[in-house]
Amino acid sequence: MDILCCLPHHDVVFPKIFSHFTIRNLFQLRLVSKCWHNLVMEYFRRCQSLDLSEFGRRMTVDAFLLMTSDNKVLQKLLVPEATHWLMDKHLLPVIHNCSHVLTDIDISNCSQLTNLSLFELAGNCRNLTTVSLKGCHWVNQDNFKLLVSNNCGLRKIDVSSCWSLDDSCVIYAASRCAFLEELGISNIYSVTDSALQATATNCAGLKHLSVRGCWRVTNRGIRAIGEYCKDLKILHVRDCRDVTEASLARLRVRGVAMDVPASSEATLRRLENTFNYVKPYVNLQI
Repeated sequence: MDILCCLPHHDVVFPKIFSHFTIRNLFQLRLVSKCWHNLVMEYFRRCQSLDLSEFGRRMTVDAFLLMTSDNKVLQKLLVPEATHWLMDKHLLPVIHNCSHVLTDIDISNCSQLTNLSLFELAGNCRNLTTVSLKGCHWVNQDNFKLLVSNNCGLRKIDVSSCWSLDDSCVIYAASRCAFLEELGISNIYSVTDSALQATATNCAGLKHLSVRGCWRVTNRGIRAIGEYCKDLKILHVRDCRDVTEASLARLRVRGVAMDVPASSEATLRRLENTFNYVKPYVNLQI
């Protein structure tokens, strides 16, 4: 018998050894012997975190079901980019089995899912802290509001490119989730400064905000974020046509990282304001 099979599974093998293996390694181990097969299957039943980000479209339904069917302790499930294979009938059993412990879920760009999954997630899971629905165009307003209503402890929400959402959804989320630290609402074209002002006043601990491609966002909304969110570290405003250095300059001085470069003139103005820099005088008279 393999010596590894004789070691304490829950105290040694799973936390000290298997936790460092990749999913691919674990599936390969299943083929070594019956002992290894049983050990890996027991690990999947006890696994608290399942990150399938590296596989995306290449994951199969059979492999997903093998890892999740008997698991009732899963806290973190990441299955982004499962565009072709992940459907409601595959995800719903996981939601139901792990509803009492699930805290993090990423189903970004899972285009085969529907609002049924979101409804079940919102209705059954009350301890979520991280939700990523990026690129899920099927998300509707009612189910999103139900989700945030039942999960006031959310710290990260990414609904970028969820086109059906609007100001009312962002305002509602901000009013319910006071501890929000990361918010992604990029490419939601109906979002305006009203959503940013509500976020600023309700979520003072915000650290990361992405409003890329939100054409109706202006300097007024960004100023509100800068005024109230003193812990802001990252701001993405690319393709926001009405956001300029008039609102970004002060945030740059505070060290906020951005996805748009500062103009040379804006940089010079910051130097003048921050270090009392004076432009050199050049006498052009001949």
